[in-house]
Amino acid sequence: MQTTPVCCFGEVLIDFLQDKHQPGLFQRFAGGAPANVAVAVAKLGGHSKFIGMLGKDMFGDFLLNELQSYAVDCSAVRQTTDAKTALAFVALNQQGDRSFSFYRPPAADLLYKAEHCPAELWQQKGILHLCSNSLTEPDIAQTSFALVRLAQQHGWLVSVDANLRHNLWSEGNASRELVIQLLEMADVVKLSEDELDYLAEGKDRQQWLRHILTFRPAWLVVTAGAGEVQSYTKTAAFTLPVAIVPVLDTTAAGDAFVGAWLYQIAKQFTEGKSFSDLLSDHNAQQLLISQAIKAGSLTCQKYGAFAALPTSDEWS
Repeated sequence: MQTTPVCCFGEVLIDFLQDKHQPGLFQRFAGGAPANVAVAVAKLGGHSKFIGMLGKDMFGDFLLNELQSYAVDCSAVRQTTDAKTALAFVALNQQGDRSFSFYRPPAADLLYKAEHCPAELWQQKGILHLCSNSLTEPDIAQTSFALVRLAQQHGWLVSVDANLRHNLWSEGNASRELVIQLLEMADVVKLSEDELDYLAEGKDRQQWLRHILTFRPAWLVVTAGAGEVQSYTKTAAFTLPVAIVPVLDTTAAGDAFVGAWLYQIAKQFTEGKSFSDLLSDHNAQQLLISQAIKAGSLTCQKYGAFAALPTSDEWS
């Protein structure tokens, strides 16, 4: 049986992670939120693909090799000499929380066009996942919305993690209008509490969430670090606690959560269940979210991104 693929579009970059014992030293890790989700799905045993552009440089070659080493399908990846692979320097505080310094733009991931994506990608039903970081420049935003429309035309599920990184935007803050436009086109949405507050712009949280759910989104989840995870559909809501774990590095925890969530949805599709079936099964929703929480918690206890994401053995 051909498994349902999770196809992740957007940035893949080098995370230079600060050494906690020698703050002047940085270690190279593969990263980038959509790439992390692709690897998370693959490490859990799912079928994942990455869609994006890399620089034809030493960092681009490293990232391509890393993705392939985790069995991520890279047939929709392209490389270019027109820009370098993006870099991010990540500093950690004593609690393992991060601050970022990005070397982007210019960067290769911003140069991907819808026509770079092979037509055969859409021949099998799947899930398209992306983040707001692929909206930061006009051309890549155009590509993002074009891919979402293609996915919808072919009956795919669309997943969006807001993943706001304000310092990637030339104005210094994410465009609420563009991000909300993308959220309204998604089927499943993941926000953090901070992102919810920013996008709601002073409005009542619950009222704003209800408004978003009147559009296409059918399942929306709000995370809060070590706080409770809130799950909303058009007809029901619940919260689940997050276990307290020793936190070393939170770098890819949210991506691990999303990867485990999408992996389980894709598995349901492979087993012949529909998204409507899942939305009508409250117990199944709780199980999926509890397992997604577990994946995020496991990731917090390791350094890095790809390497920190849990394997199926660790997660099961």
